[in-house]
Amino acid sequence: MSGFDGFTPEGLDFLRGLAAHNDRDWFAENRAVYDDQLKPGLAALITATSEAMAARGLPLAGDPKSSQFRLHRDTRFSKDKRPYKTHVSGSLTRDGERMSPGMVYIHIEPEPPAALDPLDLAEGPHGHGPFAAAGFYLDERADIDAIRRAIADDPDGWAAVEAALTTKGLTLDDGAPVKRLPKGFEDQAGKPVEAAVKRTRWIVSQSLTEDQVRSSDLPEIIADLVARARPLLDFGWCALDRA
Repeated sequence: MSGFDGFTPEGLDFLRGLAAHNDRDWFAENRAVYDDQLKPGLAALITATSEAMAARGLPLAGDPKSSQFRLHRDTRFSKDKRPYKTHVSGSLTRDGERMSPGMVYIHIEPEPPAALDPLDLAEGPHGHGPFAAAGFYLDERADIDAIRRAIADDPDGWAAVEAALTTKGLTLDDGAPVKRLPKGFEDQAGKPVEAAVKRTRWIVSQSLTEDQVRSSDLPEIIADLVARARPLLDFGWCALDRA
């Protein structure tokens, strides 16, 4: 497997410092740690995790450079003008493109100093500690409706997905549901899949510890999550491919 040896304590300390001093001067003074440790570490993780996926027959992969998300925040339309994210992250997808539907997302940051509420992606993933998430975080309404339609047309198949996830110790995240059944799905009112059809995303996640983040075993830990989430990914990919 490619040379991922775990993220360094210095790299995680850099992210702690960036959270406390999120300004361009501090970043400029300390960016050598980011350039020399965090970016190469994330690149090695993406490569090693892609290899771990291939070894398990899981159709997810990433590019060590283009699969990384930028550290700089887009502040154009945000009241929060802090220039930098306080985590590093990347994704693996079926075609290797960073935001293709159906992915594993890898989020690396220090563990929070105190216990927080469970991960809620609706509020943004930062500040919750390191984690990996697999599933469908979709932007296009057509893609969202394709999965909704598959659920509505095959409620038994969807029930089997949920049961398989439960058996593997996984629970679907909240899913950012809409309050009312979307147009075209009104006939699902009162049916067992009503809540699933109201979702706008279908994701499972796993918190990571700093010991895991610093371990060379991290690619296998992430690949194991994807293997357990495979029924969800297969269901969603089949729905999108049919659409």
